[in-house]
Amino acid sequence: MTFKEFLQDRWVFLLGQTIFLLFAGVLLRLLRVSGFALGFLAFLYLALILVTLGIEFYRKKTFFDQMFQLLDQLEEKYYLSELIESPDFVEGQKLTQLFRVVSKSMNDTIAEYRRRNEDYSRYIETWVHEVKTPIASCKLIIENHSDPVTRSLEEEVDRIDQYVEQALYYTRSTVVEKDYVIRRCSLDQTVYTDVKWIDFILSQIVTNTVKYRAAEKPVLRFTAKADENQVTLRIEDNGCGISAHDLPRIFDKGFTGDNGRQVAKSTGMGLYLVKQLCDKMNIGIQAESLPGRGTTLLLTFPLSGFLLPE
Repeated sequence: MTFKEFLQDRWVFLLGQTIFLLFAGVLLRLLRVSGFALGFLAFLYLALILVTLGIEFYRKKTFFDQMFQLLDQLEEKYYLSELIESPDFVEGQKLTQLFRVVSKSMNDTIAEYRRRNEDYSRYIETWVHEVKTPIASCKLIIENHSDPVTRSLEEEVDRIDQYVEQALYYTRSTVVEKDYVIRRCSLDQTVYTDVKWIDFILSQIVTNTVKYRAAEKPVLRFTAKADENQVTLRIEDNGCGISAHDLPRIFDKGFTGDNGRQVAKSTGMGLYLVKQLCDKMNIGIQAESLPGRGTTLLLTFPLSGFLLPE
């Protein structure tokens, strides 16, 4: 807050004081007060007003400067109401009180939505585990009665199983740290990660590769390379590839792109989940592709046995 802004906010007060000063000057002049005495009184009055405004400006400027400085230092801005100290002027005290009431209301609302989200996540996890039983039963029945019809049905059951598994990992993707165990894992090179989560990540990538495979002689190649402080897993295919305008968005939620519009099975969730889980597990991921030439995904694992998920 500048002194100019402070004075502009008090234009009514300053206008009133100016009118009063002019009125008092005219009145005193009619009472035959000397010009020297009139000027001295006017000087004292203006000095008193300026000193009063100066003190008020300093108190309020100090408060707002501290508040904005604290706000800049906070990553989570909503903590401001808990950290800011109540000033010694009424407007600041009311503002601080308002911040705290609004912040409490927001925290209560967030807590309620978090509770609902946790209840929903628990329901989804329970549902997934329950639905896996009839899926397993269907697979067993199909295996015991193998014929062209049941083999075709088996493909659809496998798709259902994949979507159910995807739903489970989507639910868990926001709380990876609750079910995360770091172990030594071999990718031709040794890395440290959670085998179960990385298995799901790779299964989604392979499923995507199969979905958009080359019409003839499809190829899927895995290679690993160790650098000074990381291991890069390179996954290459010779599929249809991804257009330049779609490539930056392939990890967006629900994005299917030009290729996905031609495949009815595409949901746009597979690579989104892969990116979310990689971010949670501190695994770098990027994609390279040329239309008609295939796609390459690069997974970068830090060489650390003490790395925990964010």
